[in-house]
Amino acid sequence: MLRKVLLVGAFVLMLPALAHAQGPQNKPFGLGLALGEPTGVTGKYWFNQKNALQFAVGWGYYPHGGGAIYCDYLYNVFTLVRAGKAPFNLLFYMGLGGKLGVWDYHYRDRDYDDTGASLGVRIPFGITMVFVKGPFEVFLEIVPGLAFIHPHPFWFDLDACIGGRFYF
Repeated sequence: MLRKVLLVGAFVLMLPALAHAQGPQNKPFGLGLALGEPTGVTGKYWFNQKNALQFAVGWGYYPHGGGAIYCDYLYNVFTLVRAGKAPFNLLFYMGLGGKLGVWDYHYRDRDYDDTGASLGVRIPFGITMVFVKGPFEVFLEIVPGLAFIHPHPFWFDLDACIGGRFYF
């Protein structure tokens, strides 16, 4: 028990160091909007220049319409464009995450209605434009995945979105 308390205490003491993360203008936390799959509110927390955690809450459409929430660990693989002539850094990233969805399925005009939940694995690939002179980020990502969704045991899931975040 004492070991767990010490571990949590050490993590809390490290939080100020994590706050010096490498988001736009060295601000670690951003909120914004994403359009696509799912469409909704998105957030991102940068741990350092290479690692970040992103999440979103919104409305998904594929394979059935309904609410969706996801969280992904992201790793910036390499820089495509460095700030200098351009007012931004353009980064390529990839990651791994999970998605939870609640959906409502209506089959055409027939009397077949079904609702349920799905749980899935996501593998995001994307590019992000991190502006140097402003606390902004614009991103584009494609996310293949595998969902476990009723009545299908497995479903290939494909998310894609474009969005932006403002950093605090």
